Parts: sequence; C-alpha cells; structure tokens
Amino acid sequence: MLLRLLPEQVARYWEEVFKGPIQSTLPPIAGESEDKMNNVLESILAGGLVVWLSYTKTDMIKVSGFIVTQLVADDPSKTLALLIYSIYSPNGFSEREWVEGFRAFGDYAHSMQCNRIVGYSNVEAVLKRVEQFGGDTSYRFLSVPI
Repeated sequence: MLLRLLPEQVARYWEEVFKGPIQSTLPPIAGESEDKMNNVLESILAGGLVVWLSYTKTDMIKVSGFIVTQLVADDPSKTLALLIYSIYSPNGFSEREWVEGFRAFGDYAHSMQCNRIVGYSNVEAVLKRVEQFGGDTSYRFLSVPI
C-alpha cells in the first residue's frame, strides 16, 4: 500500500530517515551543489515533490521503502506527467507492491490530469518492471555536465 506523507511528516524525520536515502537515489538531472538537499526538502515542503511511503500491513506495519514524485508539465504539448523522481527500497519491493503501487500511481496520475508516468533509471529490475507494465524503456537520458 502507498501512503502520501504530509510535508511536515517528511520534515520531522528528514535527517534521520529521508535525507540520505533520497540523496542516494536522486535522478541524474539533479545538479551538484551545497544546497541540493536543502532545495529538495524545500520543494517537498512547498508541495512540488511528494513523498509516498510503501508498506504492507499484516499483524504489524512493515515499511518497504518510499517513492518521491513530481508533477511535470510539457509546455509545447500542454500535457502533464507524473515523474517518479526517486525510489528507495533497501530490500526491494515485492511483486504485489510493484503491481499495487503502479495501479495507485496510475490512479493518482489520472486524477491529476496526467497522461503518463515517467522516470529515469539505470536499474535493470526497474526497467523490467516498466516493460512489464507496457512502458517504453528504449530512450536514453543524455547528460553532459557544464
């Protein structure tokens, strides 16, 4: 299951829980600066980035990881997409969590008027999951530092 965290919840546990894992899974578009992680937190607090907790509930609640998303606009086509900005799961997500998460993000993206879910990854398991859900993984992200 996915739970959308409030910005205040993320801020409260930023140093202990979220900062390091998010920093280790940032997409290649994030530049290097001293303020990078402060800027990420600022965006979460302003609502530009949303943090989702992935968990399973049986006798106890087991947190599997978290996902950071952002709504992105493509001005020329006048369309919105849900960007999976980063994914963190120290032990990986189960098959069920992948399927439930994809459905939940699809519903959320649809409710936000998005026409697709997009992301960046070089993790083979993630690429296979995207293909499993009918996604296109043939494009490459190009990045040249200046």
